[in-house]
Amino acid sequence: MRWSPLCRGAAPGINILSGLCSVTASLKIEGREGVRRAMDYKLPRAAESFITNLTGADADEVKKYVVEFRLNQEFQNSVEGKRSAFSQNRRSSWDYSIGAALGLVLYVICRRQKPRIVVETGVASGVSSSHILGALEQNKHGRLYSIDLPGWQEDRSGWLIPDYLRHRWHLVPGRSSDELKPLLRKVAAIDTFLHDSDHSYQNMLEEFQTAWKYLKSGGLLLAHNIDNNNAFSDFCRGNGLKGYSLANLGGIIKA
Repeated sequence: MRWSPLCRGAAPGINILSGLCSVTASLKIEGREGVRRAMDYKLPRAAESFITNLTGADADEVKKYVVEFRLNQEFQNSVEGKRSAFSQNRRSSWDYSIGAALGLVLYVICRRQKPRIVVETGVASGVSSSHILGALEQNKHGRLYSIDLPGWQEDRSGWLIPDYLRHRWHLVPGRSSDELKPLLRKVAAIDTFLHDSDHSYQNMLEEFQTAWKYLKSGGLLLAHNIDNNNAFSDFCRGNGLKGYSLANLGGIIKA
């Protein structure tokens, strides 16, 4: 089986003016200039294709969620405020995170899929957690369960997560090798799984195999740092699955 290192394809035209009013009505925005910048922003074609391949969303829908996110000043201001406060005068776990660009991709995916239960391994500063939670909040339903090993970083796990989103978040301290199976047995079934913990081949493969059993039909398995080893491609090949990738983020749909 062959899986593409970068999803490609021409993006269709964008026309989301009809949906803009509903987006801006529920969000705090920074005036006309903020709206203009949000509307002008273009998601890279590879990112749009990755989202479309995993979710079936068309270009208009992807653009709508991107604009919505970029207009959400409550989220943006909270994240920037926490980053400034926690990162001052010391090295931050932000450096180990999934990054804001891929965070936006996660946001759009979760807005489109509207998962009820999301499980992630690895939190660090909480960039991915914040973007997922931001999407769940806009969906008005859903919960994120995160496993993270305490004490490996100077700051507490998820220090970046905006306070107004924390009611949808449940942190499980510990190693994913110890905590993932008990958590999955507890929640019974999940809609989305994101790996971003120990990136050793063995741990990644074990997490994929474990999470896959609890993933609902139509659910998504996502993994960060798939370029560290062949665990993601081997899992796809060994199970006859088609995997997609965007930079070092991989994704699989469960049929």
